[in-house]
Amino acid sequence: MRIRPWILARLLFRFFGHCVLSGLSTARIILQRTPPPAGFLRLRFAPMSTTGAAVLGAMVTLTPGSSVIDVDMKRREILLHLLDIQSAENNVAAIRHDFESDIVALFPETLP
Repeated sequence: MRIRPWILARLLFRFFGHCVLSGLSTARIILQRTPPPAGFLRLRFAPMSTTGAAVLGAMVTLTPGSSVIDVDMKRREILLHLLDIQSAENNVAAIRHDFESDIVALFPETLP
């Protein structure tokens, strides 16, 4: 594995930014009288190594308001639980844009 410091730095910067913003959003949801519905979502992810999928799952789980329930490497899917299922499209777009591309660059799929 080749270490790419600029990609790693960008990924960590984006991750910490998401943690702060998601923390504020989660606090808002908790303080609402009628919180939005929670729910499950299947997210297909780009080809990456098992380590990359584990890192993606960990980053999503560590971001407030979302939890990874299962990672299916054969189907390249992650089962997510979201505290606000109404914002699912925004969450998926953020994961794809801010996490997935850098993780694929750091942990590309290796052929057997």
